[in-house]
Amino acid sequence: MACFRGNREEFYGEVLLLDNRKLTLTVEQGIKRSSKAASVLQLVFVELGVVEVEFFGLKFCDNQQQTLWLDPSKTLSQHKELAGPPYIFYFGVKFYIEDPSKLNEETTRRQFYLQLCQDVRRGRLPCSGHLKAQLCALMLQVDRGNHSEDNTSDAEEMQEVQLIRKTLSGVPRSEAQRHFLSVCGSLQMYGVSLFAAYGENHTEYFLGPTPVGVVIFKNKELVGKYLWQRIIKLHFKAEKFELSVRQKGFRDFVLLPNIRSPQLQTFVEVLR
Repeated sequence: MACFRGNREEFYGEVLLLDNRKLTLTVEQGIKRSSKAASVLQLVFVELGVVEVEFFGLKFCDNQQQTLWLDPSKTLSQHKELAGPPYIFYFGVKFYIEDPSKLNEETTRRQFYLQLCQDVRRGRLPCSGHLKAQLCALMLQVDRGNHSEDNTSDAEEMQEVQLIRKTLSGVPRSEAQRHFLSVCGSLQMYGVSLFAAYGENHTEYFLGPTPVGVVIFKNKELVGKYLWQRIIKLHFKAEKFELSVRQKGFRDFVLLPNIRSPQLQTFVEVLR
């Protein structure tokens, strides 16, 4: 590690891409600690051939294992929570489109597909057992066509996946991908990243941005869904969060005025 301390501009890291490849970042590539985070993003976009760049971003984990998004307008050194070297970033979808099956640009659609595959496999996009088997079968059809068997460890799940795969025989990979995206886009938790917060009497809430607005869960039950066109103000200061909403035919009101959480700083940053 001494070699890194010798030069404040010295930089070494890597970006984990959605297809599990790694993109190495070094000073030789023009990446320094004083470089804007946008420079790292640009390297990734060039590597992947991404042109619809507005959907994507880079995440990293701080020393407390909290996941944060890089701010493209800041330098790498201005991200005080950034742990390293080596510096590890994760490329992914930051802004989910309402219906991903309608994406026309092939590279964008591919990256959304890879992101949603991760979301399904890691449980970030919850669904029923049967629907998960359907999505797994569609993933296999996209990735492998009509060839090879699934390696699912659960025998019962594997059997259901294979039964569904038989119904997909002959379905083009592109069509299977669009159907996969359509099913994912219809799920309640599609594109939702939940942030924990606490209100009066230590009541636990979870707030999350979605492609169409903001959802609020209380005691694991959905208690509110507010469309972006109705939200007129988002404010966060000193761990206090304020969400102002406009009601049709009524006065504007402040939602959850006493809710607090350090995580909501990240929630607000996601919306910028």
